Amino acid sequence: MSLTNLDTTNPATPPTDPNTTTLTLPTDHIDDLPTIPYSPPTIYTRPLAILGAGNLGRRIACIFSAAGHTVHLHDPSQGALHSAQHYITENLPHYTTFPLISRPAGQIHPFSSADITPAVSDAWLVIECVPEHLPLKIDIMGELDAKTPRDCILVSNSSAFRTSFMVEKVCWERRKLMCNMCFGASPWIRAVELGVNEGVTEGEVVRVLTWVLDDCGMMPVQTSRVGRDGEGGLVRSQCLNTVN
Repeated sequence: MSLTNLDTTNPATPPTDPNTTTLTLPTDHIDDLPTIPYSPPTIYTRPLAILGAGNLGRRIACIFSAAGHTVHLHDPSQGALHSAQHYITENLPHYTTFPLISRPAGQIHPFSSADITPAVSDAWLVIECVPEHLPLKIDIMGELDAKTPRDCILVSNSSAFRTSFMVEKVCWERRKLMCNMCFGASPWIRAVELGVNEGVTEGEVVRVLTWVLDDCGMMPVQTSRVGRDGEGGLVRSQCLNTVN
């Protein structure tokens, strides 16, 4: 099934109440979930992008830069970017002690335009760290679906909403490349929660992100809901790796 033939006319329905934890998937399209084999993206020759230069966005930028990744840090606020630059300058040397393999720190490039295209057009991974407002996140994910390469992994740093709540404007093919990736207040907390949508998120996506996080000196921990959202099920956690 080609990307142009994917049907997005009956999208999943996100919850309107922030306290709601279920999501209704369109059952008439369950069989249309993509079966095209997933090829992992090229990593070190392409940048990763972070949307939001706040307290977490700037810390995540340091984590990946310290492991040699080129980072595009986007925020429409010049003030946020200026504050982030001050934090990065002061703290990046500490983060360089985390990676398993020592490499020169990657460049962190700031982007402040209203259009996110320059920051994400060649990204292999985009991490959204925008405010915890579901309609905003739905719009962001839809925009990313349209403006990033087709192999780009889209993750959310949200601890309030699963990415399965953010797919209203995202095509079926892309949904298997989405998950939550929740960072703590690094550098003090190095555990990173990978929240996958079991039965939808491509297993290779989890393996790629686990490898990258481990290489950055983080401790990835997977959480997943058994069964599709809306069917309930047991939430389980699995420590994927450990960091000395």
